[in-house]
Formats: sequence, C-alpha cells, structure tokens
Amino acid sequence: MSVENVQTIIGKAIMETEYRELLFNEPDKALEDYELTEEEKDALKDMEREKFDAVASELEERVSRAGFTSIGTNDVNTSFNTLFGKDQFNVLPKNLVGM
Repeated sequence: MSVENVQTIIGKAIMETEYRELLFNEPDKALEDYELTEEEKDALKDMEREKFDAVASELEERVSRAGFTSIGTNDVNTSFNTLFGKDQFNVLPKNLVGM
C-alpha cells in the first residue's frame, strides 16, 4: 500500500497552493507521478475542496501560532493525521471525503 505517497500528496497540497489547484482541477495530472492504488486515487479525487481548504487553513494557522518558520512534509502529515484521524481507506481524514 502507498500510504506514504498519499500522505506526501496531502502534505504537498497543504503547503503548495499551486499543487493544491492542480490536485482539485486536474487530479489525474497531479497524481501521475505517484504509485497509488485505484482505491487511493479515488479517495483523493473524492476529497471535498471546501473541507480541504478549511483543514489546510487551520493547520497553517496552528503552525504560525507555534512560531515555525517552515515545516516539512513529514511534519504536516504527522500533524494532519493527529488532528483529523483516518477514514476507512486508512489514508484520508474522514472530514475531507464526501461520503
């Protein structure tokens, strides 16, 4: 399973606005460089943009309040999973997937 790839994609989408736009507007292009199962691709494509943006904004605010000048993808993934838990695919937070 490619949970690490999914976490990397989510972290990148949180940290890089340009990639976030690509992920939501052209998901196949955004995901083409990653080895993912069909289930993982579908789960990423099913994320709700408004919820994702709210989660990203909240995380950015928490990072800002904590005084970090920059954080890495692993830091984002750890924080993201700690804050929001995982869905039935064990890769995406429940509050991002419209099910």
